[in-house]
Amino acid sequence: MHRHAAQEVIPAQGERASVGSGPKATVTRTPAVNTYRREQMLNLSPVEVIQKLYDTAIIGCKKNDQLLAQRALNELVTALDFKHQELSLGLYGLYDYCKRNIRQGNTAEAVGVLEELRSTWMKAFHL
Repeated sequence: MHRHAAQEVIPAQGERASVGSGPKATVTRTPAVNTYRREQMLNLSPVEVIQKLYDTAIIGCKKNDQLLAQRALNELVTALDFKHQELSLGLYGLYDYCKRNIRQGNTAEAVGVLEELRSTWMKAFHL
């Protein structure tokens, strides 16, 4: 599991993933806020990291932030354990399906799949 990569993908609630000027600009975070967020992410269990990645992909889709959604899905793919081939291949296919829908602008379809996967994940780990 690449915790550091997930930390960069997951914005704080209400934040956008991009920084700069223009329509996607965000408020610049202070070093103290950045440190707090980094510590928060480093203290998550692998199960919680996956939950946050689902949340991030869903938020990205709902905000039409294709880059954020795609990055979160890429991290979910990276987290797959192909020692459990049947399960991993099934999830890989669903993640790929979501990525294709996002690229085509059909984020509602991707949100439906991701919300179902997130719900199943939460039930499986009693979150």
